[in-house]
Amino acid sequence: MKHAVLFDVGDTLILGHPKLWLWPLLHERGLAEKADTSRLMEAVMAAYTVYNQRHMQATTVETALPVWAEFHRTLLSGIGLGEHAGEISSFLRENWRNPKVWPLTPGAKEVLGELKRRGYKLGVVSNWDALLPGVLEATGLAPYFDFVAASALVGVAKPDPRIFRVALEGLGVEPHEALHVGDSPDDLGGAAAAGVEALLFDPYRRNPQALHELSGVLERIDP
Repeated sequence: MKHAVLFDVGDTLILGHPKLWLWPLLHERGLAEKADTSRLMEAVMAAYTVYNQRHMQATTVETALPVWAEFHRTLLSGIGLGEHAGEISSFLRENWRNPKVWPLTPGAKEVLGELKRRGYKLGVVSNWDALLPGVLEATGLAPYFDFVAASALVGVAKPDPRIFRVALEGLGVEPHEALHVGDSPDDLGGAAAAGVEALLFDPYRRNPQALHELSGVLERIDP
């Protein structure tokens, strides 16, 4: 029997596709039509490579914001907007507590609220820097969670199973009593290595084997 549900954040509870958080800003500045969308996916991959290489050292807000600046520069340069990267990144970093920068996955609050109503303990297991607690506060997600394991703050990242063990200990549950929901192979592999059942989630509906709606978690945990 499950007593807890763990969630990844990026592309699980918060949508990370640039069209959802960057493009509105580009439209406001008249830059959207200048972006080379044919290079978008390549630019996204390059930006996340940079982020993944540096985020574990971002253990404070002060050290995290420069990592995001490099992420923004890499992404914007990749789509041909490098000359505007400084001003756009400055705006995003100054407004990192604005929920518009972090679009929620449809149904996120409703599903978390229903899980809490049913008595489940909820935790976060995410490869993220020191901004994560503030991001959860800004988006209104923080009150739903009993424990948050952000990789930069606990010193270990997925797919290492130790980050799951940190969350399990924080929630006071055994591996077989928890379910993890995430969007990547690191979520599945790390959870499995920790003895935690995992569900693959894909908000963009690219993977037919994955859940496409967060409400599916409710059906899977209480069939």
